[in-house]
Amino acid sequence: MPSRALVALGVALALGIAAGVVAHVVFSSAPARSTALPLPELHGQASWAAGERPAPRFRLRDVLGGSDSLAEQRGRVTLVTFLDSRCRSLCPLVGRAIGDAQRALPPSVRPAVLVVSVDPQGDTPASVRAAARRWRLEPGWHWLTGTRRQLASVWRAYGIEVRATTNDIVHGAALYLVDRRGDERAGYLAPLLPNFIALDIRRVES
Repeated sequence: MPSRALVALGVALALGIAAGVVAHVVFSSAPARSTALPLPELHGQASWAAGERPAPRFRLRDVLGGSDSLAEQRGRVTLVTFLDSRCRSLCPLVGRAIGDAQRALPPSVRPAVLVVSVDPQGDTPASVRAAARRWRLEPGWHWLTGTRRQLASVWRAYGIEVRATTNDIVHGAALYLVDRRGDERAGYLAPLLPNFIALDIRRVES
């Protein structure tokens, strides 16, 4: 698999590392678009043209039952992110931004949301339902988990660093916008702007 090109945000507040931000950068033959454009097509910290950057595929177990995969969402715009249902720092900010972006759109164009667990031992049906209520996620979300090895493969593919500490999970918190064809179109770092995400979803829907 070719190397990935996205700056992934790492939250390390508990450790005081770089003011809570870890940058993960790798290079790809499909570089992000120039930020010199006065009116960028999309609003992520990185963006790509249609067909330029296929999103890494994965299939994982849904915490609420069954399984799900990125391939099953083909034909529908999808948001992919990496969260911990018991987190009380950055994850709620990301989760609430996703919920706000969903509600900024009519139901007919709301994206699917695939949350990949960064805490497979801590994410339970009760904890993920509680997180979805707190963050006001709209229907259409799936919280996916698996063995640590399975999850680590997905984390690596998307440039997400995950590190367990004594009392916390330190992890990257990137959000990816994937279009109907399964291509990555934008990558966002916190703080997320829900209105811009909603605008980007509308753009790739058209």
